Amino acid sequence: MGNSEEISREVGTELLFENDRVKVWGMALEPGETSPYHQHDNDYVFVYTTPSRISGGQGEVREYEEGYVQYTEVGGGIRHSITNVSDVRHHQIIVEMKGGSVSATPQTPQNNGRSRSAG
Repeated sequence: MGNSEEISREVGTELLFENDRVKVWGMALEPGETSPYHQHDNDYVFVYTTPSRISGGQGEVREYEEGYVQYTEVGGGIRHSITNVSDVRHHQIIVEMKGGSVSATPQTPQNNGRSRSAG
């Protein structure tokens, strides 16, 4: 991503809930749609509520089962966007834990294994 592209701090397409501890987002992407390029400043968990086929931007495509869960410690922040490369709508719930990351550097995400490479 180029420096001219604006980096959003909105990590989903709709803010569903917020209090002093968490922000809960929904993200819905139609077929072929790409999320805004955004930065995660807080550790987060997401849950895919639909079976999905997603590209993370480096050309890697993965298939995810409904109920895929991932936890990520972002360290100083993670920037990315995702693209729905399937022919059906993608939806996920993202829960950000406020207060920054518990890690100094980004850590390898932990997940429940409900995904596979589509390439």
